[in-house]
Amino acid sequence: MLLVVCAATVVFLHPRPAHEFARRVFHWRPQPARPAFASERAASLPNVTFWAWERSEDLRFLLPDQAAVAFLAKTILLETPPTNSSADSSPSFVVRPRLQPLRITPGTQLIAVVRIETPSAPHTSYALQQNQSATHLLFRTFSDAQRALLAAEIADLQSITGVSAIQIDFDAPASAHTLYASLLQDVRRKLPPSMPLSITALASWCIGDPWLSKLPPGTIDEAVPMLFRMGPDAANVAKFLHSSDDFPVAACRGSLGLSTDEPLSHDLLTAKSSSATFDPRAKRVYIFAPRAWTPSAAQNIIQELQP
Repeated sequence: MLLVVCAATVVFLHPRPAHEFARRVFHWRPQPARPAFASERAASLPNVTFWAWERSEDLRFLLPDQAAVAFLAKTILLETPPTNSSADSSPSFVVRPRLQPLRITPGTQLIAVVRIETPSAPHTSYALQQNQSATHLLFRTFSDAQRALLAAEIADLQSITGVSAIQIDFDAPASAHTLYASLLQDVRRKLPPSMPLSITALASWCIGDPWLSKLPPGTIDEAVPMLFRMGPDAANVAKFLHSSDDFPVAACRGSLGLSTDEPLSHDLLTAKSSSATFDPRAKRVYIFAPRAWTPSAAQNIIQELQP
């Protein structure tokens, strides 16, 4: 009886290490709960998705029922308006299509990703200040017509053969949240009712920034918390994951964005520490790798995340 009580106490206080011990010793894994997606549209996609960025990727070793592939389809660079431009001038953007080959097994679900970038910041403090002012001007002067063109460029990804969802990757600063919210609504209106619209989300958006919660219901189907390359926010995010049940923003609760080359991601993938109070296997997990995917690397992740 004493042993049973002690074991139950350990499981209650340290559930993730206890589950890992049971899996290693008894080949047992708890069944994950169904991911809490923000809409039923997103529930049609696999629970494991591999990001394929701008490089040659051969993912034919993945079976269609194992995982989805979210591939960078195009990059859109927002151009800063000239310094002598008036408030009525419309900023423009440049589209750079994917240039590297992507090979998949027929039938693999594809998510087309568009990356939106703002002009790179210069290094000197004065130039940085000037760049920030110009970037803020860009967002303030973005006209409805220009936004419509941008939305059409993004929505056009649905025409790619095999694409079943669209994902927008934009680290929008606070000055761009109003523009981004309107852009997301424009894109949603241009997509079929059944096509999921996903976005990547800075971890701060999911923890303390309320702007995502203000989007009209049904605008996006998920916001993927990017738990890597977090910079100065990394320590606060890790503390939050260790002490909180889940993200307060509903759109962020159904998925995670991880990377193979960061300790926090490794812990969440392998359940080797109490890095979070939730089970990553109860969410859709997007995985990034700094190098091209190999069969062994992908299969290790699938083995960890799927029953």
